[in-house]
Amino acid sequence: MNVHIPDNARRDLALVGCPQCMFRFEIPNYRLGMRHRCPECEAAIKPKYVRRALDCGYSLSYHTFLQLITMRPYRDEIVPLIGAWFGYSVEYQGRTLSVRNAAGHPVDTETMHEMIQSSSRWQEILYRKAGKFFR
Repeated sequence: MNVHIPDNARRDLALVGCPQCMFRFEIPNYRLGMRHRCPECEAAIKPKYVRRALDCGYSLSYHTFLQLITMRPYRDEIVPLIGAWFGYSVEYQGRTLSVRNAAGHPVDTETMHEMIQSSSRWQEILYRKAGKFFR
């Protein structure tokens, strides 16, 4: 799936390193915590954080996004937004999260996060909601 990366996300970069070959590269801040393919050794990895750039826009890291959809009281306000935007249903069995589309198929949370970050409107709404919780 090709996902458009908004211009403001391109400015908000984090320096990360591959835990296998130690190669350093930049990724958008909102992709921190997500899996990547190392551009040097091509291993599928979760890069190790080295340094985060100053945020200029409304991007949220994947880690923060997961907090918003899994932890109370955040999820009680965020999950209905996601349901309205995408028609997804979110269920919890204990601490396990299950996201399904309207057809009942599982939805990957990384893909959902990418979709939100590709819309400046959704990105800003989610950012402002997160700011309300994390002040």
